[in-house]
Order: sequence, then C-alpha cells, then structure tokens
Amino acid sequence: MARTPFHTPDSNIVVCSDGYFEVYPPTPRTNGDKPAYRGPLAELGAGLRGTDDRLAVRPDSVALANAVTAWSAVHGAAAVNGELGGGRDGHKTTA
Repeated sequence: MARTPFHTPDSNIVVCSDGYFEVYPPTPRTNGDKPAYRGPLAELGAGLRGTDDRLAVRPDSVALANAVTAWSAVHGAAAVNGELGGGRDGHKTTA
C-alpha cells in the first residue's frame, strides 16, 4: 500500500493506494495521529478509483493532485472540524 501526502491550506490529505484517503489538520503530524476524516477514493472524483476500489491513477499524477486540491477547497475545513463525521470508519454523519 502506497501513501501519498498532499498539503493544502485547509488540510493535509494522505491518499492510500488501497482505496481511501485520510484528512488531517493542516498542522505538522506526529506518529499515531488519527485522521479527522477517512473517505473512499471515489469521493475525490470520477476516474480515480479502479474497478477493484484501488487507486486507478499514478500517485504522482496531475489528475490526483487536482482532485485532492479541489476536494480540499470545498470539504477540507469541514472534514478537519468534524463536520463530515468520521467517514469510512463508520461514524459518518447522515445529512
């Protein structure tokens, strides 16, 4: 499993090749920090998730970087503040 970090003004996002991404506050992380939010790759946009639910693009691709930046601009602060719930860990809030 590869983990690719992206740093945005609203959050730090780590994309995992096995089908999900994690959102952390925009401050430096320490070992053992739990993500504020975990979501499926499909949430970042179309074409990023393969049929096996794994990352369908290269971790260093422009498409992935653009998708993460766009998602963070809209949802990053809310994810860090807990407004989206926990996501994939079963604590996602229902709207």
